[in-house]
Amino acid sequence: MTTTSDTLSAAPVGVVELLETRFLEFSPTLRKAARFAIDHPEEVAINSMRAVAKRAGVHPNTMLRMAREVGFDSYDIFRDGFRKIVMQGRQAGWLNRAQTIRDHFPEGPNGQLIGAYAHQEIANLQEVFNGDSLPNLNKAVSFIRAARVTYILGLRSLFPVAYYFHYVCRLFSNRFVLLMGVGGTFADELRSVGDKDVLLAFSYHPYARDTVKAVEFARSKGAQIVSVTDSRVSPIVGDGAISLIVNTTSKSLFPTVLPAFAIAQVLATLLVSAGDNETLLEISRSQEQLDNFGVYVE
Repeated sequence: MTTTSDTLSAAPVGVVELLETRFLEFSPTLRKAARFAIDHPEEVAINSMRAVAKRAGVHPNTMLRMAREVGFDSYDIFRDGFRKIVMQGRQAGWLNRAQTIRDHFPEGPNGQLIGAYAHQEIANLQEVFNGDSLPNLNKAVSFIRAARVTYILGLRSLFPVAYYFHYVCRLFSNRFVLLMGVGGTFADELRSVGDKDVLLAFSYHPYARDTVKAVEFARSKGAQIVSVTDSRVSPIVGDGAISLIVNTTSKSLFPTVLPAFAIAQVLATLLVSAGDNETLLEISRSQEQLDNFGVYVE
């Protein structure tokens, strides 16, 4: 049996390699647990054994048995290996990610890369709307509907997501403000935020400094924070925040933005669904105004 010291010396990649090596020897139940751990290292790294077991669809004792099967004396030590994997991944720069893509998918027929990419994105999207996310989605809709103003923030690679949500919601309400910081006015745009407002923030690791500062400022003014992010330990998650956690694992250079886009689309759709007749009238007025400007070609 592998000793704990031997196992830890193989970290940060050793723990996953051990699971992959032993995978076919496992019982069907252990395979189910191992598959989840291999595919979701961050889930294992930041959650309790019981929480991970629930997400994997197995009994908590199964997680402990799996850890012991690959040589760990306790589940906590097993989880430490995954924490090191996550930290190593987050410290990896774009050059390292690019090199990994080239190493795993050398030049040539690209069907393998496309297939792996599609498989990962489908899995990410399926996770977005699991049972755990539904209560928070509904809470987010309730808070946004009740807000005086909903400020929307997504910087750098997540700006398109924030822009899309603002674009759709402005078709039926003028109570949405997109934070852009044009001309260095980022702080000015948040000056009026207060306890009757919501800040909807999109942010992945590496977290944009201005996003974190905006969330901290809005929270200090009593605003409700709705965060769409990649981890329960993200700096935009805090006490009282409604957090929608998405899996950003990707075969591409950047973490995937598709799950965040899915959240934005669903939130906008739910807001229309929950709206009243005035919502429909505003959509009609918006359509008429765009038609008058000849925005679209028939």
